[in-house]
Amino acid sequence: MDVSALRQELGLSLGEFAAKVGLTSRGHMSEIERGLTQPSVRVAIEIEKLSAGRLPAASLNDDVALIEKFRGLQ
Repeated sequence: MDVSALRQELGLSLGEFAAKVGLTSRGHMSEIERGLTQPSVRVAIEIEKLSAGRLPAASLNDDVALIEKFRGLQ
């Protein structure tokens, strides 16, 4: 699953989805959907919540992935 598929599954417009994850810019959400930019840590976590964990924040943001990697080493 990717961000676009999640948005379509939820039946949300780009603007509605952006608002649900805390973005004010539909254009920024479009860039995230198309893989042109990574969402911030906060937005990645909100997307994970919307997907009920099916789209992990670590798959969307390298910083989250790095934190999870280090947590696993402890």
